[in-house]
Amino acid sequence: MKTTDKSFGALLSLLQDDDAKVASLAMEQFLKLGDVSAALARFQEDGDSRVRHRIHQIGSIVIRRKARQAFIDNVRSGQPDLWQGVCQINGLYDPQSSMDKVNRSVRELASELPGIHVKAADIAALMKEKEFFVPEEDMLDGELYMVDSVLETRYGSAIALCVLAFRLGELRDWKADPVLFEGRLCLLEKDGVLLDPANKWKVHALEESDKLHKCAKKDVWFMFLSQLFLIALVEGQLRDLYHFGDLLTALNEGTIDDLPAPLGIGKEVIQA
Repeated sequence: MKTTDKSFGALLSLLQDDDAKVASLAMEQFLKLGDVSAALARFQEDGDSRVRHRIHQIGSIVIRRKARQAFIDNVRSGQPDLWQGVCQINGLYDPQSSMDKVNRSVRELASELPGIHVKAADIAALMKEKEFFVPEEDMLDGELYMVDSVLETRYGSAIALCVLAFRLGELRDWKADPVLFEGRLCLLEKDGVLLDPANKWKVHALEESDKLHKCAKKDVWFMFLSQLFLIALVEGQLRDLYHFGDLLTALNEGTIDDLPAPLGIGKEVIQA
């Protein structure tokens, strides 16, 4: 689209309006035009601070949409492995996060695992030594599901710690499957030994009566996305609510319109 188009110029003038609602409607119309980042780039240093702020908002929304669509396309094509998918979700939650730094830290941790043939007990011992644990309270905190934050603070959700342990083992050729056991995500070693991060990294052999459900990588991604959606709902973060709601519905071969208001009907107000 050319910046000389009358419609573009009219919308640009509305971004200067004192009424935030008018400016918001203009932003909505810009977003309906598609990727307008290049066309708006020349106005990012506009003399009007309101215009600068609103153009940066539009740019952020466009970037977020692209990242969201890239993740959806990758999942549908089967490209990412479990760890890569979780790292992409991390980036969708916090675009400023550095996955290169995360992967360096994880490789350093994995190098501390002893011996050649790593077992669940070895991973449990390392995670205890490094004081990784699941907090008893404040579970509805997005940082508990972000692997970069978990590596820094040493505490996180059972889901995040389970995936981190899975990756550490994977780097040392340890074979395990994510499973649901008593409502918690755990790791099941080939010989029937279970690693339970939420239970103080307990390692134990399964009993014949124990029931569990093996999780595919997509199941684990849904766990992360569902929790982030719930956190956005509880905190009233409408843009995040749309962001993760759109991801969840798309990965279930639906659309955001399938959800009830405010995400379905009247979703344009909070679209991001």
